[in-house]
Amino acid sequence: MQQLTRAQTIRNSSAAAAHKIFAVCAAIIFLCICAVNFSLVIHLEKSASLQQIHNIIIDRNTHNEPIVDRNNINNGTETTDPVLDYFRRAGVELDKESIQRLPKWSQIESIIGDKPMFLGLDTCETFRQNVPPLSRMLGSAGMFNSGTNLVTRLMKENCVIPERFAKWGPDGSKEDYGIRWQCPWGKHTPANFKNNHTAPKNEHTIKDHCLPVVTVRHPFDWMVSMCKLPYTARWPHHICPHLVSISRGKKVPVGVKVKLAEQWLNFDSLADLWNEFYAQYFRDFNYPFLIVRFEDLTFRQYETTKIICECAGGVVKPQNMFHYIVKSAKQGPGHGKVSDRTGMVDAWIKYGQPKQVKGGFSDEDYNAAVEFLSRDFMEKMGYKYPPPGLT
Repeated sequence: MQQLTRAQTIRNSSAAAAHKIFAVCAAIIFLCICAVNFSLVIHLEKSASLQQIHNIIIDRNTHNEPIVDRNNINNGTETTDPVLDYFRRAGVELDKESIQRLPKWSQIESIIGDKPMFLGLDTCETFRQNVPPLSRMLGSAGMFNSGTNLVTRLMKENCVIPERFAKWGPDGSKEDYGIRWQCPWGKHTPANFKNNHTAPKNEHTIKDHCLPVVTVRHPFDWMVSMCKLPYTARWPHHICPHLVSISRGKKVPVGVKVKLAEQWLNFDSLADLWNEFYAQYFRDFNYPFLIVRFEDLTFRQYETTKIICECAGGVVKPQNMFHYIVKSAKQGPGHGKVSDRTGMVDAWIKYGQPKQVKGGFSDEDYNAAVEFLSRDFMEKMGYKYPPPGLT
C-alpha cells in the first residue's frame, strides 16, 4: 500500500512537472508570436507611414497645378524626343514655335554633360549620421542669381524628411517637414560667417542641423545676370561685366563691394566674388554641404531634386507625380521686372544654346575672366570657357 502511494506521488509529481514545462513552453511560444506580430505591426505601420507620406506630398499644393493635365499631352504616351517627353511630364503644352526653338537633348548634354554634377555628395552620410532624423533640415544657399529660389521651390514642392512628417502629420508646414527657405545663417551669407551671423527668426535654430544646398551657375551667365540685377553688389558695369579697366596702359581689376550679412565686403572683381563665395564652402567649410548646378536644376529637375532630398535622408515624390517648376521661381518684389523673369520654356531655349564667342564679352573682359576665374572650381562643376573665336 505504501509502495502504491509512493508511486502515485511520483506520478503526480511528474504530471505537475510536465504541466509546468508545458506551461513554460506555451508562454515562450506565445511571447515569440507576440514579438513576431509586434514586429509585423511596426513594419506595416512604417510602410503605411511612408505610403501616407508619398500620398500627402502628392496631394499637397494643389493650388499650383500644371499648365495642362500632363496625362492628356500626347495621350500620356512617351515620344522618341526626350525634350518633348520632359515637357509632357512637366504638364507644359508646347506650341509649334516653341518646339522649333527648343534645343535637342544631345545639344544640351554637350553643354552640361550627361549627368548632374555635385560637390559634397561625400558629406551626405556624415550629415545623416550626425543629425537625428527629427532634427534634419535642408536650406538653400548661394550667390544672387544662382538659383536659390528654384532649388527651394523644388524642395518645398517635392521633398520631406519622413520622420518629421510622421511627427507633424499631414497638416504640418514645409518647414515642419524639414524644408527651409534658407540656411539659418542666411542663404546669401558667405560660409565663413556661419557661426557669426544668424538670419532673422533663426535665433533658436541649431545651425549644424541644416544641410546647405548651395546653388552655383556658369560664371559667364551669372555675371551677365548680375549686370542686369546686381541686388546689393556695387561696381561700375556700364560695360558688362567690366572685370578690368585700362589705367595708364595697364589692366586693373575693377573692384566690387557687396552687402552680405549686413556688412559691406570688398572683392577684387566680380569674378573674385564668384570664386571666393563658393570656395568658402568647398575649400573651407568643415561641415556637410552640397553644391548643385543651376543648369541641372533647369534641365534635370526630378533627378537633381531626388539626389538632394535623399542626401539628407528625405523622400521625394515619384517621377510621374513630381511637381515641376514651370514658371519663374522668383516671385514677389525685389527680383526685377516680371517681364525679365525666365520660366521653364524660355530657360531651356536660352541656356540650351552654345555659348557665344567669348561669352559676348569684350576681349579685355574675356581674357580677364579666363585669368581670374577659378579653373579648378570650374572643372569640378563641369563648366567650360566659351570659345575664344578665331585666332
